Amino acid sequence: VFEHALALCSDEEQNSLAFQVLARPGMVVALACHNFGINIVRALLDLPRMSKQVQMLLVNSRSRVSKDKFGSELMLELGLGKQQPKRMLDLTRELGLAERIEYDATVASIAIAGA
Repeated sequence: VFEHALALCSDEEQNSLAFQVLARPGMVVALACHNFGINIVRALLDLPRMSKQVQMLLVNSRSRVSKDKFGSELMLELGLGKQQPKRMLDLTRELGLAERIEYDATVASIAIAGA
């Protein structure tokens, strides 16, 4: 249901739903390692404003995600598997320091607003 909501809602609602997932520590990694959750992660990756943040979370947790059957499948789909270290380096360069700081601030503000 969540996956379909991400696909069918307005941009504003999509971003709100995505921020709800991203604001919870470890949620993207947990979903990536679940047979149904992986589809939610794929839907998050399809959102232009969220794709790079989701990829960065996966890169930062690649050792955990790559050990899982579903997670390793997703990492290979994204070109982030163990055989593609250059892709991970390119992604971290793409997500420069400014974007990382902005992402962390956004997640923190959502967590504070939800508390």
